[in-house]
Amino acid sequence: MKPEATMTDDKERFRFGPRDRRGLVAGARAGQLAVVALALAVSVVVLRALGGPARGPVALAVVLVAVGSVSWPINGRTIDEWVPVVVRFASGAIAGSRQDAVGVHRGGNTRRAPSLFGSFEVSEVATDSSGSIGVVRDRQLGTVTALLALGGESFSLLGEADRARRIDGWASVLASVAREAGSVHRLQWIERTVPDPGDALLAHLEEAVAASGGFDGTTFAAQRSYRELLATECSRALAHELYFALTVRGPRRPGAGDERVAATLETEIALLDERCRRAGLEVIGVLTTRGIASALRRGFDVVPAPKPAEWPWPVAVSSTWTSFRTDGLWHATFWIAEWPRHEVGSDFLVPLLVGAGDRRAVSVVMAPVPPLRAVRTAEHARTSGAADAELRRQHGFALTARVRREHEAVVQREHELAEGHGAYRFSAYVTVSAPSPGELDRACHRVEHASALAGLDLCRLYGTQAEAFCCTLPVGRGCE
Repeated sequence: MKPEATMTDDKERFRFGPRDRRGLVAGARAGQLAVVALALAVSVVVLRALGGPARGPVALAVVLVAVGSVSWPINGRTIDEWVPVVVRFASGAIAGSRQDAVGVHRGGNTRRAPSLFGSFEVSEVATDSSGSIGVVRDRQLGTVTALLALGGESFSLLGEADRARRIDGWASVLASVAREAGSVHRLQWIERTVPDPGDALLAHLEEAVAASGGFDGTTFAAQRSYRELLATECSRALAHELYFALTVRGPRRPGAGDERVAATLETEIALLDERCRRAGLEVIGVLTTRGIASALRRGFDVVPAPKPAEWPWPVAVSSTWTSFRTDGLWHATFWIAEWPRHEVGSDFLVPLLVGAGDRRAVSVVMAPVPPLRAVRTAEHARTSGAADAELRRQHGFALTARVRREHEAVVQREHELAEGHGAYRFSAYVTVSAPSPGELDRACHRVEHASALAGLDLCRLYGTQAEAFCCTLPVGRGCE
């Protein structure tokens, strides 16, 4: 959903609402209530089992520890959220599923991707207009994703008026997708950096040399100096890639219902292409099967190969509590837990997208909400928020600034829906990559600093690094 916008000194400013933390009773989640209820039951057992004056303090200590554990988060999670994470990680380590490699089927003709990527398959679907387009199938969730490559000039270099037009165009694209009878399951944009070998600059130099008649005594030194500069700078240069992924529901088995999926994808991707062009975005085109395989492979290679890739997945993977490894690269994935709490300009993401200078991928996964459901949800949120505030007041709890800001965000959401803006649930992730654990730690610190400059609060997804890494792949995961 479009954040609240205001005009200050002829500059459009935006304010993001706080993360929705509403629960069942007075903001408490079901897991928190379960932990407190269990602590109360334990305290009753303690009161009956122990004798003497110590039983009262011990029972009270049990309740206080339980309340504190579900109220004070550790690294972004409370105890009721940590328990399932620890259990899944421990069970995976015991079962040996934290490490895997490519397998070859009997006969040696086909390869099996590592287990983490085993449910994904890069294939193509036939369409009436363009012949065929490449897709990524997710057999686990039953989805099919097509990929649109975008390009264009730097948004940060545009003037305020041009930025405002781009933002309005982008809002119209999102509003058109979140329609009542829409078939789009997820939208996802991915902006990432990959090592750039500098082939385009070298080719430009060769063309300039050829056009000038080759080497001569007066220009030889300048040409040699320019080549040395390219050799030095291209070794650490990064190229920016921007993709827009569109996911629809499909069959879990390839071949079943392909005609229906192809018709849906063809219609939706064509509409998305047209809307992006009308919004002023430069659309390179829909990726083919080879294009998707190459795009995926560039995210796993330490130095991406210049030629197109046929096999999109890494050879081996391993997962630890803090990171995820694919072949020669180490990755760490963060969740954007909070967006800026203060008013920001339209270029607030520039420190992260441009200024970090490290290899990373930023992904925002959006789930369109049909308008009628969005209106009902907003009305229910407003009613439940008022009820929670009244319950807090009756029991003597203060109405905090965060709770008031959440209520203001709900009211603003109702106004936006009335004005025709689209409603979305969204979640964002940042994956940082480096060729060694030490370099990964240093890169993570730099990316966290750049995110803080952008007003973002990053939370490292400990214990779920392998699953979180998939949220920055063009598969539409991460917004369940």
